[in-house]
Amino acid sequence: MSTGAEVGMSQEERIKVLDARPEIASLNCGSMNFDNEIFDNSPALIEALAKRMQVEGIRPELETYDLGMLATVGRLIGLGLLDEPPLYNFVMGVRGGVAASPENLLAMLRERPRLGQWTVTGIGRHQLPLMTLACAMGGHMRVGFEDNIYYRKGVLATSNAELVARARRIAEELGRPVATPDQAREILGVARG
Repeated sequence: MSTGAEVGMSQEERIKVLDARPEIASLNCGSMNFDNEIFDNSPALIEALAKRMQVEGIRPELETYDLGMLATVGRLIGLGLLDEPPLYNFVMGVRGGVAASPENLLAMLRERPRLGQWTVTGIGRHQLPLMTLACAMGGHMRVGFEDNIYYRKGVLATSNAELVARARRIAEELGRPVATPDQAREILGVARG
């Protein structure tokens, strides 16, 4: 579930997303230029979302689009607004955010204020290489139409299931066991409600 929803939504609309009481929801950790628009995530909104998620037992997936947003994660931890360990999603390849490269992924990992599980969202053509790199490095794979609608260059994916099946094959080739839904909830620190 995304509290970022889409650029231009009001803060009230974004907070209202949590009325659905998801197990996990994105928490965007800063404002940025997002392609040709402004993705507004004020400190007040970030704190309001973090407080509501904490009170309602919704696990925040900390969406970080650049190194500076990791400082916001540290501030939220310092304020007691995040249960530990944090759950990170490094979003790479958005025009206006951190470039999608192995070097930048290493920097994001190095600058985390606390250790915690992590995934990488490589936007568009960056999704497959970064997902594979994350798996090889001990992170987790995130796949789906929200991040990439193509199976390969010029070929639309037929479904999320097709993208998940490919991720499974990659994980198995890299010797990483594939989690069941209950195991994934445990790994990600999501309480079953």
